[in-house]
Amino acid sequence: MALSLISFGSCASRSKYADLQSALNEYVASKDASIGVAVIIDGKDTVSVNGNKPFPMLSVYKLPIALALADVYRSKAATFDNQIVILPEDLHRDTWSPLTEKILASDNALTDTLKLPARDLLQYMLQQSDNNASDIVLNSIGGLGSVNFPGINVVSTEAEMHVDNSLCYSNSATPIAMTNLIDKFDRDMTDSLSVEIKYLMQSCATGENRLVKPLLPTNAVIGHKTGTGFSLPDGRLMAVNDAGYVHLPNGHRYVISVFIENSAYDLVQTEAIIAEISELVFSAVWAKSVPD
Repeated sequence: MALSLISFGSCASRSKYADLQSALNEYVASKDASIGVAVIIDGKDTVSVNGNKPFPMLSVYKLPIALALADVYRSKAATFDNQIVILPEDLHRDTWSPLTEKILASDNALTDTLKLPARDLLQYMLQQSDNNASDIVLNSIGGLGSVNFPGINVVSTEAEMHVDNSLCYSNSATPIAMTNLIDKFDRDMTDSLSVEIKYLMQSCATGENRLVKPLLPTNAVIGHKTGTGFSLPDGRLMAVNDAGYVHLPNGHRYVISVFIENSAYDLVQTEAIIAEISELVFSAVWAKSVPD
């Protein structure tokens, strides 16, 4: 099953989660930032604020790239053991890339025949948000045109965005589109490739003060991908994002995407906004899913 076949079902349940809708509307309106939120609960109830507005994804876009890689490998009956060639020109040194640091510190630094399993590259790009690993994976499946999901625009590489920061705005998604993609992936994709990606999402090492923070005491399972932008000339933050799925201990689940653009707050404060939205959603879902 290819994830490119997802649809935009799941209409909002206006009555069951009306209180959550009101709380999110009020919260978002109180902040000096452009905020988009979309939540799909148990695969059927949708709540959103600015859900159809495009937002820059930043490194959240690495998740659609990983899912596109899985689609390609699934169609070829391949596994993530498949070796991907890494060329010297792939290893940009002026970007965030733990992969590059490791390679350049090893005996393989100057080879033009270096190969790594796709699994290793996915680990770098999903767990550590490695920019070079993301571009290497993207190029291995045919480049930018190979990522095709409704409402999600992957039109520039990390290397291109590094040269021209304005391109970050073109790599965009609506909160509804990202949440639909993750919901479909979480609910329906159970093959071995998808299981590996879910493990990497659940062991993501970035953004611990965002969606994850209020959920740590709950024993929920959280798989997510973050994105972080740069400071604009006026001191505002371009964007800070987090998107993922949450499986509650009582068997209920939800998917949530929070995109914050043009934030007047610093990184710590903007991450706290995501955490507070995460808390609002968790509390509402938990209250509705626990019998009286």
